[in-house]
Amino acid sequence: MATVRKEKAYEKYAWLIPFVMGLFFLVSMAATIFSPGILTGAENAVETLTGTTFSQIVVSTPGVANYVYYLITILAIFSAGLGAFIMVVSATAYRKGEVWTWYLTWVVPVLFLLDFANDYRVLGYVDTGSIVIIAILVAGLLLPYRKFFPAKQSNVRVDHARSK
Repeated sequence: MATVRKEKAYEKYAWLIPFVMGLFFLVSMAATIFSPGILTGAENAVETLTGTTFSQIVVSTPGVANYVYYLITILAIFSAGLGAFIMVVSATAYRKGEVWTWYLTWVVPVLFLLDFANDYRVLGYVDTGSIVIIAILVAGLLLPYRKFFPAKQSNVRVDHARSK
């Protein structure tokens, strides 16, 4: 008879970590969609890459500034969609322990890791917020590991006397 494993509290509620992170993406990116200037973070990147402040670009070439805001809005739309998607997956299949969701959810910390590497490569610095988000999401993936991949237990008794 197979032994039924009792789910630990941190395994049972670990789905809340990616859910809350998805909610954070959804809410913060929704705010950015309606006001792309509030969460851009692009000002430092623009100055690092061009040697010109974003305020100077707004005054001298407003069309370029509008294009930057357009790109920020598009990125926010996709990020909000990713946040909503992660929320739905977390609250349903991830919560139930369906293995495919464990693999799928790794997409988010990997994307943040790629963003982290790109910032360092292009800008020469990294956003510490990305490090925190990566750490929280990886914790949300590792805490319920045994829920998704239970230890193999052999319940088959082998009678060696009859094996001839």
